[in-house]
Amino acid sequence: MGPSPKPRSAVSRDGRRTRWVPVAQALRRALASGSRVAGELLPSTRELASTYGVHRQTVMVALDALCAEGLLCAEPRRGYRVAPPEPGPPAPRHEERSATRYQFRVVRDPGPPPAALGQVRYPLHAATPDPALLPLRELRASYAHVLARRGTSALHAADVDGNPALVRELLAYLRRARAVQFERLLVTCGSQEGIALAAHTLLGPGDVVAVEDPGYFPAWRAFRAAGAEVVPVPVDARGLHVGALERLLRRRRVRLVYVTPNHQYPTTVTLSAPRRRALLDLTLAHGVPILEDDYDHEYHYRGEPQPPLAASPSAPHVLYVASLSKLVAPGVRVGMVCGSSELLDVLARQRQSSVRAGDGVTQAALADWIAEGGFERHVRRARRAYAERRDAALESLARAARKVPLEVTPPDGGLAVWTLWPRHPIVELARRALVRGVAVLPGPLATLEASSAGMRLAYGRVSPAQFSAAVSILVDEAKRM
Repeated sequence: MGPSPKPRSAVSRDGRRTRWVPVAQALRRALASGSRVAGELLPSTRELASTYGVHRQTVMVALDALCAEGLLCAEPRRGYRVAPPEPGPPAPRHEERSATRYQFRVVRDPGPPPAALGQVRYPLHAATPDPALLPLRELRASYAHVLARRGTSALHAADVDGNPALVRELLAYLRRARAVQFERLLVTCGSQEGIALAAHTLLGPGDVVAVEDPGYFPAWRAFRAAGAEVVPVPVDARGLHVGALERLLRRRRVRLVYVTPNHQYPTTVTLSAPRRRALLDLTLAHGVPILEDDYDHEYHYRGEPQPPLAASPSAPHVLYVASLSKLVAPGVRVGMVCGSSELLDVLARQRQSSVRAGDGVTQAALADWIAEGGFERHVRRARRAYAERRDAALESLARAARKVPLEVTPPDGGLAVWTLWPRHPIVELARRALVRGVAVLPGPLATLEASSAGMRLAYGRVSPAQFSAAVSILVDEAKRM
């Protein structure tokens, strides 16, 4: 058996490369099916050309390609034979093949995702903003302005830190609106990416993360995906119970504390000023960093919202996560992580292992919109609209409380209200409501250890009439139980 001949060009006279490909595919299928065994001589190139209705030269190009793949061997003056198989372990018996599967080694599995609700008539489960409140004409103008001014260069991806103009505008906005001053900011795909970045950068297998209970379970998933253990700290009417956290720090080596101080998720309570000071002092004394999630700071309706923990002079150990998705729309996946330049260098390198860059057009358009003043005008209008929806939601719940046992915690801010249904199995009530098109967040889905009769009802993206109708369905089902 001699060496394979020099491969012929796969280009036909008219420049096309495709004439030989169907022939090679047909021969490859025949070899895979076992109709030609190892060592068997193939028909001559003239016979194959006649069989496939192509020129003999086309067949020879296809055969040379299969030789290059190791499927055939060329013999001078003899033709082409089926190549012997590569040596390897014995193939399983026919009856074993159906049971033979390759198993990937899964090191970490965050567990099954939350069940998808699909389309529901009354979406009270997620506290997301109402896209109908957006000034679409302004947004369209910002996108058009970016594309007209920058042309095709606008289509370049933003670098890993984010569009420089957007970074500048967000840093300035945080100083104006939230009294937070950072030297650097990393633009992320929503706040959830920021939480995941922090988890995979700061945590290792077996590390302990202290979280609020009840709390934000998507963050728990990110911590567990990094191999960490999530340990609950109770929440009461003044927010995270700092005394309980202190007892935990005495017992366990905690690597991170995750908190939502403003409009705590899901109860909507605000961490009191004394507890804020105590939390900062306690964690600083123990050398434990804080991951602060300030996801909807601007939606505050009674007085001014308290400044973030990160705004305190005694907060060098606070990593700050925020999002524009609550202020613009759920589909605008722009968040931010803020902290020291040294730490953000590490976070940026971590991010590059999975995401090379961000959405350059959207980030440039948002930078333009913020610089022009449209973003803050929208936030002011939206805050007034959501304050009216909150008041209407509380009126609906007050009427409901006259019909069934129901306790309501009026929220100072946010896009949802926390309710207690003390005489009803809350998960079953939520299930029955879902059958009738009302989606809610039952408290047990957001708890680790604490029992909960709570239910989170979001009013952000439904009208007052829709919220009232949904509450009527809940009351109706509660009476039937």
